Amino acid sequence: MEIVNPENIRLVPGESFHALFSVQVEEPNRVGLFIRPVSNEVQLSGDSGMIVRAGLIKFDDVLLVLTMVKLESFNDEIFDIWWNYHTDTGPDEFRRMAEQDKLSVHYYTDKRNKFVVEIDNPFRKFFNYASIILEQTKPWTEIEFDRALRGFCAQSYPRDNLWDTIQFKANFQEPLEIALGSIESYPGIIPDELRSHYSYVPDRGHCIRIIPSMLEPAANQGNPDEYLHAAPVKTVLRCGIRWVRGHPVAPIPFIPGHGLAVPPDDVEF
Repeated sequence: MEIVNPENIRLVPGESFHALFSVQVEEPNRVGLFIRPVSNEVQLSGDSGMIVRAGLIKFDDVLLVLTMVKLESFNDEIFDIWWNYHTDTGPDEFRRMAEQDKLSVHYYTDKRNKFVVEIDNPFRKFFNYASIILEQTKPWTEIEFDRALRGFCAQSYPRDNLWDTIQFKANFQEPLEIALGSIESYPGIIPDELRSHYSYVPDRGHCIRIIPSMLEPAANQGNPDEYLHAAPVKTVLRCGIRWVRGHPVAPIPFIPGHGLAVPPDDVEF
């Protein structure tokens, strides 16, 4: 991974990325975030009202890792920073993000001013969890990653919509528990009739595979297995089900090209 010099970085308004940079001689290099707000009218001070979120998104068999930064002091400007695990430097980037105690966020303006916010790294557990999941996946090419990223962003932009769909939870379980997620590790009770439809999905946690009610007619006429979608256990139990040809059907909204629309708080890892 190339080491950047924060003093030499020049960004266009709205641009953001992550990179390895040198902190001090006696300290190991650290991964930081580099962003350029569109607005230059706000005085840089404090942490600029910074809020962060992260998500692990599956699109076309590629797992996209996303970190987001929202700056309340800059008219709620939002930045999306994407991470590709399957590159030459990807595993090292993820390891560093899971281990480093601090996270540095570098802000730049058109006057070449630079302001650095250093906070306790809020992404450590998330990157630890993501690394365990991603190291078990079949590698994809950079072209496949870029294609998946463009496809997902085309459906999810603008950034305000993307921000609303990403829910970063600071209270992740220990990574080993996540990696070994199973019906026995589910904290609640799953009715006996649904246990055979249980599955643990790496980026969605404890799920029940159901047929969305809007796809029921097609499932009745064709192969119902082709219309199954993994929904959080909480969502399924709350919505209720009926049965079609041995498969549970639930009134959960389904968005073509996007998938099930479920409340982020229903996801359980």
